[in-house]
Amino acid sequence: MKNKMKKLLPYIVFIGFIGFMFGNSTIVAKNKTDIITMTEFMQHDRNVEIEEWTVYAREKNTEIRSETDFNKAVKKVSKAFPHFKWKVDKHQDEWKARAEYKNIGTGLTESIKLVATGKKAEPVSYIIYEVKGQSWEDRHALFFENDFQNRLSDIFRENPTIFSCIKGVINDNIEKDLSNEIGRLLELFQAREIESIKEDRFISVSAQTSLFEQTLTNEKLNLQLALRTDGLGGKTTFVVGTPIVTFEY
Repeated sequence: MKNKMKKLLPYIVFIGFIGFMFGNSTIVAKNKTDIITMTEFMQHDRNVEIEEWTVYAREKNTEIRSETDFNKAVKKVSKAFPHFKWKVDKHQDEWKARAEYKNIGTGLTESIKLVATGKKAEPVSYIIYEVKGQSWEDRHALFFENDFQNRLSDIFRENPTIFSCIKGVINDNIEKDLSNEIGRLLELFQAREIESIKEDRFISVSAQTSLFEQTLTNEKLNLQLALRTDGLGGKTTFVVGTPIVTFEY
């Protein structure tokens, strides 16, 4: 069993995200967006360089059960976001609409997706909103405190599931193994390790911290960390996400 799990290491984080996408979650409203909390803590570590981050919100839509319903939903959202560039793709009983907007004022890329299937047995529809950025700037915090909240109100009917994820590099020339590095990050987030998979050059840890309140169903996990190293003298990359990592890693 242990050897089998090791073979799945390169995919475990991303597969875990895909599984969770179609499940449920526990959500508690918070005053501060998780991505702001995450970046504040990461910036306390001088050895960490943020290269990319994303915030991903999704909600299941139970009203889209036909192509007509899908067209109405796309028209409604596109009317609220006319500055987004829309593209619709339909294949038999599967319909997808995607819109993207490169916000010059914030330097961020925003996208909206509607994904629906008209299969009679079990129609499934989701609406997804995603924000992507590179290095973190103070103006991004202002975006999440204001514009982001307005986006959620305009796009979703209830409380969407929100994933926040940061990817970057650890610029630490001191020779340390990944267990020490992951321990340092766990301490930074005041987190307790719940489960992990560890190898010489890769480590993935699922943990629990009081900093974030959204958790995985039937578990208290609300933080995932992954580290990968190129070996002695090479760079070490990290991914941190709540409640789980959404980057393919």
